[in-house]
Amino acid sequence: MVPHSGADELLRARTLGFHIPRPGRRSAPRRTQQFDHRGAELAPVFTALGIDLDRVVRVSQRVSRRLVLMVELADGSALLLKWPDTDTEHDHDYEYVMLSLIDRLDLPAGTRAALPRLLAADRRSGTIALDVMRDCVRLSDVIRQTHVVDTVYLVHLAAAMAGLHRTPIEEAYAEYPDWLLRPPVPKSTIPTPYEFAHGCGVDFDVYLRTMQELQRDFVEIHAGWRPDSLIHFDLRDDNVLLARDPRAAAPVRVIDWEAAGFGDPYFDLGTLVGQFLTAALRRHGDPDGPRAARQNIRAFLLAYRRLAEPEQAHEERIFRYAGILLLVQAASRLHLLGALGRIGHLCLLYGKQLIQNPVPEAILR
Repeated sequence: MVPHSGADELLRARTLGFHIPRPGRRSAPRRTQQFDHRGAELAPVFTALGIDLDRVVRVSQRVSRRLVLMVELADGSALLLKWPDTDTEHDHDYEYVMLSLIDRLDLPAGTRAALPRLLAADRRSGTIALDVMRDCVRLSDVIRQTHVVDTVYLVHLAAAMAGLHRTPIEEAYAEYPDWLLRPPVPKSTIPTPYEFAHGCGVDFDVYLRTMQELQRDFVEIHAGWRPDSLIHFDLRDDNVLLARDPRAAAPVRVIDWEAAGFGDPYFDLGTLVGQFLTAALRRHGDPDGPRAARQNIRAFLLAYRRLAEPEQAHEERIFRYAGILLLVQAASRLHLLGALGRIGHLCLLYGKQLIQNPVPEAILR
């Protein structure tokens, strides 16, 4: 894998809320057309992956910006095929190499069961075949529908992440030193005239002012970053699948590992905490919103604390990283909607408060 020189530029653009045009680049549209596994587009890929075309019963598309297909076979089994997202800054083989590394790590059984298994790969097209968790729902759907997540799922998720974060990475880091991740916040928040002219949305000045007020905090976050573990780096609620039956052998699955690398394990925790808080902000004014978020956060972090025994003095980093997630949510609204809106302004307000004054004891006490 060759590191991309534009990665820092893209990170800065996304976190500061402006857009730098990249020639030939555009957002990849969601593909909705039907696919014939015997057609000229799919048949060569299926063959390269070792899939017998005569055994294919059904091919259906999953909701994703990239092309993702569920392939059901005659024996009742299924595969998930993922094509590379050509609009990302990563090489097309990044998730393939990451999942190959995960197979080689000495992970606890519970953690390994919660991660996808790489079954085959077509290096020519960049397509990978993964095992499938069937009869499941996304954590994001559960939060939206029931608000409070069953503690069984949160404990299993905490156990999976604790097992991943405690796994030694020295040999893996020596093999892939370029996978060293950094906090997704800029060290400098002063835009160039060109960058300022390309600010996204009508509230760009409000967003940028908040980011500049956090300049000193961002420097501290970079200084305190501890890349001690293999981390997912994108542990959002739509990247966590839950079996419909909490008594299933593996009730939790963490998907989409193309952003993973070596980083601060507390960042994964902060990302999920930030997702719970974002869900509460979407229900701002509903007293059940903060109550549900606090209950979910407590269940998850207390389970992780018992399993991984993090130093309580360092738990403030979890909530600072949760604040970063809220800032990212605000930036996303600028990029996608052109304005912060009520939720975006709330994300800015609470994100700034969490970064400047993280108070884990207010939730974990």
